[in-house]
Amino acid sequence: MATTASLDTVRDLEPLIRRHASSAEERRDMAPEVMSALVDAGLFRMWIPKAYGGAEMEPNEALKIMEELARIDGSTGWVVSNCVILAMFHQFLPSMVVKELLGDPGTVPCGAFWPPGTATATDDGYVINGNWSFGSATRFATSLMALSVLANDDGPVVDPSGSPVSVVTFFDRKDAKLLDTWHTLGLRATGSTNFSVTNLAIPRDRSYVLGPWETTEGPFAGPLYRMGLILDAVRIAQVGVGIAQGSLEDFLALASVKTPAYTARVTADRETVQDRVARAQALIQAARNTLRATVRDSWKAVQDGPRITGPTCVPMGLAAAFAIDASAQALDLLYESSGSTAFRDECPLQRRFRDLQTLRQNAVTSWSRYESLGKIILGRPNDWPFHQL
Repeated sequence: MATTASLDTVRDLEPLIRRHASSAEERRDMAPEVMSALVDAGLFRMWIPKAYGGAEMEPNEALKIMEELARIDGSTGWVVSNCVILAMFHQFLPSMVVKELLGDPGTVPCGAFWPPGTATATDDGYVINGNWSFGSATRFATSLMALSVLANDDGPVVDPSGSPVSVVTFFDRKDAKLLDTWHTLGLRATGSTNFSVTNLAIPRDRSYVLGPWETTEGPFAGPLYRMGLILDAVRIAQVGVGIAQGSLEDFLALASVKTPAYTARVTADRETVQDRVARAQALIQAARNTLRATVRDSWKAVQDGPRITGPTCVPMGLAAAFAIDASAQALDLLYESSGSTAFRDECPLQRRFRDLQTLRQNAVTSWSRYESLGKIILGRPNDWPFHQL
């Protein structure tokens, strides 16, 4: 039976996660022992509604847990945060289907959005075909979610604005083929492999057309679900902060014992290093505090107000983009200051460096989102659809 997620439960899991981190990276997938412990700790249920047995946890409380997991191990932080946000995508399904997919304490919701597959409408649902990338932890999935573009004999179906109509579908993991494609610089243990389906029939009640991200009644009508899809950017950035914080702790341990070649002073006694470590800590602190403050303000706003979307998502979007940048800058300072030790496989900083460089390439929080958010600020058409959902 799953327990309620907390920082204490994460800290209890730290020795287990650390013990399996290296072997999980070698296998390019999460360790079964770790996944089982994460499920038992209730960590995948943080943003599932209470009506379905979830914690429906306040955003900043859940984000602290995600950061703590990433501080221990970047891949673990990523997998938990990704499954947690994916649970929110179930809100437009019929209640009985949501209960089936999310009600079990052992639920591990997984899925992917890119590249979109194709969906053809039938009398009772859709037939989908596709090969999706970045299916994190799919080997452990209890269900899969995928985005497809609706098409007919004339090609993609478009809405009145001329944009393609997108369909979100849910299906069993056994209906998909998992492909061995996850060969990457970092976040190797996330097992974010491709998965594909061919002519898979999806019932109507396990699908919906992606549209305005709003639920006005039922278990998903609470304030948490009015925070909007911009929470995806925030949770990614929070994982980045966790990786950077873990890097700082690793560096502090190294600096007190390492004496650089051809010198007589340990690293921690060098003035340039003292300057860099202070700057790194300031960047991490700024990243964390910016995320926390903007999420806190948005959380207050949605208590009795409308959902976060369009212009109102700008503060959290900017905080996420800034936090990723600041975290990467901090890690760069620490990595440089570690000398040749840092590029060895046995050095924890090496994995942290690779994980964060991989994370910052995610489209949701990449440098391109500054431009997308700038368009909103300047009143120009926005090219990033998830800011409008």
